[in-house]
Amino acid sequence: MNEERLTAPSARQRGDTDTRESESAARMFGQVVSTAVESAMARINRSNAKDNVAIFVDYDNVYWTLMNRYRHDPDHEDSDKNLFERLWNFYGMDNIRMFKAYADFEQVDANLTSLQKKRIQIRHVYANGKNEDKAKNASDIELSIDAMETSYSDPNITCYVFVTADSDMIPIMSRMLFRGKYVELFYVEDAIAKHTDIRNYAHESYDLLQFLGVDVSPKNPSDYLSDAMNYISEWHAQPANKTKNLGPKWLRDGLADYLAIPSNTASQVIDLLHRGGYIREELRTNEYGTHKNIVLVADEEDLNEGSENQTPGE
Repeated sequence: MNEERLTAPSARQRGDTDTRESESAARMFGQVVSTAVESAMARINRSNAKDNVAIFVDYDNVYWTLMNRYRHDPDHEDSDKNLFERLWNFYGMDNIRMFKAYADFEQVDANLTSLQKKRIQIRHVYANGKNEDKAKNASDIELSIDAMETSYSDPNITCYVFVTADSDMIPIMSRMLFRGKYVELFYVEDAIAKHTDIRNYAHESYDLLQFLGVDVSPKNPSDYLSDAMNYISEWHAQPANKTKNLGPKWLRDGLADYLAIPSNTASQVIDLLHRGGYIREELRTNEYGTHKNIVLVADEEDLNEGSENQTPGE
């Protein structure tokens, strides 16, 4: 009997146990409620942050990436595929306080009037006067400086949106995070650096190709060989081109426009024409100097055969 009294819990002990369990349950419930409240507040803060938006577009980078790889003009004629119209609709006319695009507009084939009508603040940034293959891109530097200055001059801007196709924006995005700004990113998946994921420096990120509905279907260069040779033949047949040279870059850009294919695909087509012996390069001198001129081998052979078959006096 005495042993039973020693081992059986008293009413007080049972009460203490019930109290501890109740307190534990209360704490768990409080944590759940707290987590739910924090999540709700985060959503509210995120929504409020987007009430004052500044958009910075590294247009040099975005333009050449989309055009060279996908033949997609950021200022597309279709509003659903137009970068600027999509961003205006995405964030709302009443929420965007600043919308800037940075590029060397002497090198980028952009319609400035079209951009201005879309209320885009154009920032011309001189690179070094060379084409996109060799130009030192200074747009990202100017963009970063402007974004940093804006964070001081206009503290009401709460959301910074960066549109780019590489990882050069990481330093300024990181700085904005440290300054307590909400950061969003539009990027091109296959153009970002593999060693550092730029998406880690944004609260939210969006794939630019999906956002703009870019056609990413693969192009087979061999499908365009015949049309490419027709283009070269027609180009040389134009009277205005008799004294001009069809250089590699002219041919690449011309084929991209003529065949409506990305510049990278046009380069692959030219490479196949070279390897197949359909075209060759020659050096030709005109009033502008001596430059490469690409001609069809077949046209040369036909021309030589025609001259050999001529009789004297013809």
